[in-house]
Amino acid sequence: MSRTVPLPKVHHITKYPEKKPEKESHRRADGLKSLLSQLQRHDSLSLLPQLHARIVKFPKHSKHPFLLTRLAHAYLLCNYLPPAERILAKAFPKSSPPPIFLWNETIKAHSRNGCFRESIYVYRRMLARGLCPNAFTFTFVLPACAGALSAPDGRRVHKDSVRFGFDSNLFVATALVHMYSKCGEIGAAREVFDGMPQRGTATFNAMIAGWVLKIPMYMWNGKCEEAMSIFDQMQRLGVQYDAMTMVSILQACASLGTLQKGRWVHEQVIRAHMEINVHLGAALINMYARCGSIEESRRVFDEMPRRDLISWTAIICGYGMHGLADDAESLFNQMMESGFGPDSIAFVGLLSGFSHKGMVHKGQIYFKKMTEEYCIKPSLEHCSCMVDMLGRAGRLDEAEEFIRKMHLEPDPGVWGGLLNACKIHGNVDMGERVVEQVLRIDPYNAGWYVLMSNIYATARCWDGVAKMRLLMKERKVSKSPGWSSIEIGGQRHSFLAFDQSHPRSDEIYMLIKNLEERMHTEGYIAETKCVLVNLNEEVKEDMLCGHRERLATAFRILSTKEGEALRVIKNLRLCMDSYPRL
Repeated sequence: MSRTVPLPKVHHITKYPEKKPEKESHRRADGLKSLLSQLQRHDSLSLLPQLHARIVKFPKHSKHPFLLTRLAHAYLLCNYLPPAERILAKAFPKSSPPPIFLWNETIKAHSRNGCFRESIYVYRRMLARGLCPNAFTFTFVLPACAGALSAPDGRRVHKDSVRFGFDSNLFVATALVHMYSKCGEIGAAREVFDGMPQRGTATFNAMIAGWVLKIPMYMWNGKCEEAMSIFDQMQRLGVQYDAMTMVSILQACASLGTLQKGRWVHEQVIRAHMEINVHLGAALINMYARCGSIEESRRVFDEMPRRDLISWTAIICGYGMHGLADDAESLFNQMMESGFGPDSIAFVGLLSGFSHKGMVHKGQIYFKKMTEEYCIKPSLEHCSCMVDMLGRAGRLDEAEEFIRKMHLEPDPGVWGGLLNACKIHGNVDMGERVVEQVLRIDPYNAGWYVLMSNIYATARCWDGVAKMRLLMKERKVSKSPGWSSIEIGGQRHSFLAFDQSHPRSDEIYMLIKNLEERMHTEGYIAETKCVLVNLNEEVKEDMLCGHRERLATAFRILSTKEGEALRVIKNLRLCMDSYPRL
């Protein structure tokens, strides 16, 4: 500013000593107000470097804490983090360190931009400077721990929240539930949840999402039931649910196969006048498809006011999992005509449909189109679909060669698809090669031992069966029980093999016996080769009566009217003898 004001002569200074400081102070104040006003009005990154240069130009401005905070915050809002970091680290004078607000905003900005480790590092630097965090600090750094999937960092932050007295804060506790859930520490999430004096919609959403997030198939039964229980508790307490709640509950319904419960959720969405956005619409499409009602899935899709790539992908995958490859391909082409380019997930749905339908040539065409025309790099899921497709078609050598030439390291899912094909086609030699590979990378999954044991048993190689059982025992690998479930009147009934715990067990087994007799009269011959133990044929046939899917089916027949659809949900494949019986 001194350059714009003419320098007075010396005698003027002595004559008028008080006027210059007043005038200059007034002009400096105007400059500060102008800079603050421009920082507040900024709407693009292009203006900030100019403002930054003007601030640095004047020593008093360049050390002004409030102005520096505004400047750094403006950079953060534009997601331009390096200058903000430099201001935070070096620009503030020792007498006026950066305020907690700026630390919080820096932590939040890093997390928002996916720089989770950097966000956690800023938090640690803040503590090292001796600053005390507030509730906002924890609500910003805990999502960074969740994004980094770092339970150890999350636990340290949790301890800090207790030390500074913020662990009982509703928003901090909700962030803790979300963090533990996202990191797979569901027990710790539930402990925080149960200890909260009050809970809001976001808290329940975090807990429900934790139960349904990335659940392996063998754990669906228990985990999704827990999600349903939390939702029931939410309703009893009168806590308002929202679209996010419904998305998670629909995922649980899809995993459990509870179609009636899913329909009820859909009804609540309509009654609450919730907008069926793309996420909720995709969840409904997926739920109906996974529960066996592809017609209702299509109806939701057709009635959606707006569709995006997520919606199209959901319905393509739905038709794919039902083996309706022609419909899936038709929808894929419609999606392209609507102006949406396919993503990798759309191709997973399409390839899955071709695999179930045995359309190997068409699958190979689309796999090549995916890589060459759309420049989508094949993921492990795509490779798994191709191996499954070739394996189901009996082209086991091609499937094995495909795996050998993959640019990615095959995971258990890829090798497992080939191992299952070995079971379907009774290829013991290849099965032995494949199981060696899959157990090398996934040695504690009981499914692989059981699958190889079944391959041996189908070939009547009982020594091989004994070898697999001994290997499981030596490695302390236990097999999770298979279950079949059926939904009656909105209630889910689960059955294990030879289960007699159901209140109507006597009626169920009596009905199965009666049906057996009628089927034998009609010329039915039991597929006893699916009983994979070394017993005589009569005992094997008796064992078939206790298969869990038959128990579920018999209970459904006893509990419903003639003509109603029969849907049995299983966590394992249907035994080959159950197909003709059903």
